[in-house]
Amino acid sequence: MNAAVTDGILSAFRDGLLTSTSILTNAPDCARAISRWQELQSQIAQCSLPSAGPRERLCDSLSPFDLGIHLNLTQGRPLTAKRYPARLLDDAGRFPGVFGLASRLLISGGKYRAAIEREMAAQIEVLLDHGIVPTHLNAHQYIDLFPAVAAIVPELLRRYSIRVVRVPWECGLTRTTLLRRVEPANFCLGQIKRLFAFRHLVAMTRQGVSHPAGFFGTSHAGRISFDLMQTFVTSAGPGLTEIGMHPGCPVLQGESAPAHDGSDDDGWHDPLAHSRPGELSVLTSPELVGLLESQQIRLARLSDLVSPALAAKAA
Repeated sequence: MNAAVTDGILSAFRDGLLTSTSILTNAPDCARAISRWQELQSQIAQCSLPSAGPRERLCDSLSPFDLGIHLNLTQGRPLTAKRYPARLLDDAGRFPGVFGLASRLLISGGKYRAAIEREMAAQIEVLLDHGIVPTHLNAHQYIDLFPAVAAIVPELLRRYSIRVVRVPWECGLTRTTLLRRVEPANFCLGQIKRLFAFRHLVAMTRQGVSHPAGFFGTSHAGRISFDLMQTFVTSAGPGLTEIGMHPGCPVLQGESAPAHDGSDDDGWHDPLAHSRPGELSVLTSPELVGLLESQQIRLARLSDLVSPALAAKAA
């Protein structure tokens, strides 16, 4: 999204416990992020990560980290440019935001399926053009849960041999929102996401697509403290659980988002800019290492969900 987000994510890999991320390929800092990602892979190969010690304590495989595609139809501009329908853009030719997209898709139904599929394919192919095969697929602001978008996902998974998806069906939202004095509107939005996520869970399971057994974080963007992380971890069930976080480096006082060469004109304001450093501090804290160790929880990758047999078949 911007340099502060890129650098925060990379720091969470180098100095903390992050294991997987995904990338917005139409975003302002994409090219730099890919370059920095490749540098990170070199550090892994040389076993020079500062976080190697804590990772070993948590039985991390120290294998290459995951980089997936973060499909986006709500911020910035489409990579397919004039081939993308103006009806799905705002008056300035930008993606219309999550609520703008939802209303347009509700009215238009499947009318723009081919154009949406072209755009999402173009976003995936940015990674392929850099020699990176995405390990997993998810989407910005959970648009992959919208029926018109969700219907396209299976074809993209097949076409690009992507074997893992996010399924953000989250349990315990009352405990982690209302009982923590999170505003009721956020709780209600979380319940709506949960309904759509269950539909996505059923569809992906029927099609044999790999996904984590559990998910935390649908209603907690920018709000994940160590205390909340403890609630997540101690209530996690068996299998691989994905915790969705939004780390980032600090921005200057008085700024609403990092400057990135006029990209605010393209709709890249970051409402989480001031809360991201808090989540980064959780990911890089010794306390988190101790918490996971005490609960006998090890680190994993989303790509761990793909069996060796499936991997061989994909190859």
